[in-house]
Amino acid sequence: MSGRHPYAVIIDSDPGMALSLQHLFQVICDLPAEIAHDIDHVFTLLQNDEKPAVLIIGRVDNPIIRNEFIRQISQQSHTFVLVIDRQDIEAETVQAFLAGADDVLRTPFTLRELALRLRARIGLLNTNEGRQRLEDSASWDSEAYIANQAGLTSAEAQIAHILISHSGEIVSRDELSHAIDQRPWDYGDRKFDVHVAKIRKKLNAVFGEHISVDTVRAAGYILKIDEQGFERLKESGFGGETV
Repeated sequence: MSGRHPYAVIIDSDPGMALSLQHLFQVICDLPAEIAHDIDHVFTLLQNDEKPAVLIIGRVDNPIIRNEFIRQISQQSHTFVLVIDRQDIEAETVQAFLAGADDVLRTPFTLRELALRLRARIGLLNTNEGRQRLEDSASWDSEAYIANQAGLTSAEAQIAHILISHSGEIVSRDELSHAIDQRPWDYGDRKFDVHVAKIRKKLNAVFGEHISVDTVRAAGYILKIDEQGFERLKESGFGGETV
């Protein structure tokens, strides 16, 4: 990363979330972004390097270590630190702020919401071109990358993007319905079952066993990405350099 300042660092053990955030920075904000899956890795990486302009901290194993890392970073540099809170626990949010975080964003959120926060706080995208990107909905369709690779329809791509953004977690039919149709899921509606079956088949044809989509009885769906699948997604352009 040496010589690439300004740049962003994303710490998140969830590949889907990390790739979505990398898409935001590299594609939409034109800001180089590095992904790290744990704090130990990035801690070592930053010892002899320029500190990033932006540090996004998502899912990590230990909030105590996370807060200590934030404390050290905030004391050593002018890096803007934003924590993504998946648990919606007030005490955790307070501790992140006390450690030195500049902002905490709770899930669910959209990439555009995050970009608007970054514009307000550090001026990212605060140019005529940046404002146009913020207003242009097409700039935010990161699921288009997967659609192009796997031949997904628009509806399938929306569902796949949500599943990938929550990889390793069960996503209920009700959550999908609220996110896509803006209404509760009707019991007995098999629309998502049909779409997921097609998504599973198409992703398997492109990525093989490295990306799996399973139906969890009476709960919803879960998408899992192994390390090779994660690399294939990066190679395919999801979070790449062109929209």
